[in-house]
Amino acid sequence: MLNLRSFFSGKPVPAAEKEPNEAGLVSFRRRLAELALCFAGGGCFAAALPPLNFSVLALVALTPVIAVAARSRWRFAALAGYAWGVGWSLFAFRFLREIDPVIPFLMPWVISLWPACWAACLPFLWRNTLFPLAVELDGYEARKRFLTGPAAFGRLVLFAFGAAALYTLFEWTRSRLFPWNDLSVTMWRNIPLLQIASVTGHYGIMFVPAFFGAALAGAALTRFRLAGVKLLLLAAALFALLHAAGLLLYTHHAKTGEPNWFPVLLQGDISQRRNATPAEADEALDIYAALAREALQGEVRPDIVIWPESAVPVPFRAAHPISAKFRRTVQSLGLSYRVPMLVGAIDFRDPLPRDGSTPQVTNSALHFDRSGRLIHKYDKIHRVPFGEYIPFRELLPGFIIDRIDMNRDLAPGTNFNPVPLRENVRAGVAICYEGIFSYLTRAFALRGANVLVVLSNDAWYPTSSEPEQHLANAVTRAVETGLTMVRCGNNGGSLVVLPTGEITQVLEVPGAEKRLELRRGRGILPVRIHVPEQPEKTVFVRFGEWFVLLLGIGCAAWMLFAVEQFVRRKRHLRSLTVNQPTKEQ
Repeated sequence: MLNLRSFFSGKPVPAAEKEPNEAGLVSFRRRLAELALCFAGGGCFAAALPPLNFSVLALVALTPVIAVAARSRWRFAALAGYAWGVGWSLFAFRFLREIDPVIPFLMPWVISLWPACWAACLPFLWRNTLFPLAVELDGYEARKRFLTGPAAFGRLVLFAFGAAALYTLFEWTRSRLFPWNDLSVTMWRNIPLLQIASVTGHYGIMFVPAFFGAALAGAALTRFRLAGVKLLLLAAALFALLHAAGLLLYTHHAKTGEPNWFPVLLQGDISQRRNATPAEADEALDIYAALAREALQGEVRPDIVIWPESAVPVPFRAAHPISAKFRRTVQSLGLSYRVPMLVGAIDFRDPLPRDGSTPQVTNSALHFDRSGRLIHKYDKIHRVPFGEYIPFRELLPGFIIDRIDMNRDLAPGTNFNPVPLRENVRAGVAICYEGIFSYLTRAFALRGANVLVVLSNDAWYPTSSEPEQHLANAVTRAVETGLTMVRCGNNGGSLVVLPTGEITQVLEVPGAEKRLELRRGRGILPVRIHVPEQPEKTVFVRFGEWFVLLLGIGCAAWMLFAVEQFVRRKRHLRSLTVNQPTKEQ
């Protein structure tokens, strides 16, 4: 059986002890305290996210785990990273309790593997980065003198850069699966720093607090000697410099022309009705039809009426009485008011099968012209795992499928082309969860989109902070692409995000909570924005994730340097063993 004192301290503990091992007990308690500190660091990360938004804590969130892991063996370093990940994910993903109370307690044990693997790399890199071999051989006093010299500063910078870059790369791999609530999201209200995303993407924003936290850890590990203090000053100077650069970019991004597009957004505040009864579906249709008529009867005729995701919980083209009423209602609104509409709805993949087989269901945005005729259709490309499909369904055991199955696997869309909503208005349409993915909005911009339209529905989460987190995760997409984002939500979050990341034109709901991102309730939001005919493509749109590639090259060079130092140490130790005199000599 594994001895915990041995595991934490890295030292063997005798099987039988006549007297208590006080040194081992102290080491054991110290290790427990270090794990608690790492857990608290993860909690600081969670507190920097919505709903608390204590963004300053993001600057120190990584410090405990880096400081603990760097001076430990790799196994304990991995455990420290795991504890940090649990402290973050246990609190940051509490909103999932509204789907199932068990999920927030199961998810941390999986998602924490990423920070655990990252932290496991730090001991090797710290030991083979900081001190040259000659300095290590001269003992403690030589190492102490070395930390006051210029060479130590360069090696500390290398370690801090490498730790932050490696963390960013591990988060990049996580984002392929579930990018929600990464370190960049903590800066969603920091408008100057957000502008960096137009050049580097959101990974550049993520790197900034990661580097600051690594610099603080490096300074603490050197007991704030000269090299450590200089490193901390460098991190602070970089933080200030990037804010100054962001302010310059802001003056460029903030330039807009006169409003030339006037959509109106409908927010019906319908409860979650995935398995709606005919009466519930009929009620939802009546609510949104009434809102549309109210919006169209105003003095100013809008350019388009936008409905949120899954506004009416029945497939639009299904052989169902409510579906037939849905089609008649949309056509009647178009013919009566001669205004186009963009409607979030469940639909089927084209072409529909002619042999009577079941069509593939899609989560779609349907564009109707002035006569109520369907002319364009966008099918959701990036589906929600375990919500809109089950990954690796055929490989999972049946009892797991029964526990998590929502009885639907929606078919993914394949068309990244913008939807032409009007002459010179080409919308990159993202549906709910898709709005947080950089690759998707970048693909829209590359294909000529000059505005982003997000149809959302957060009715799954009627009381938690998920709607605010959803918005916080999506804001950076507007900055990355340099495009205005028009966001239409079912029960909150209907607003406009400018290319600077600033939130404006928020739907006011009488009697609703006045927090900017929530304001749940029913209402209509007329929007007036400027849509440039040919927007300038940002550096991120043109070159993609070049910053991640640069970090990867830097980390590879750092690894090679650390491996070379490790090999030199091994060779030196081998030479000492070979040259050691034997007893006979």
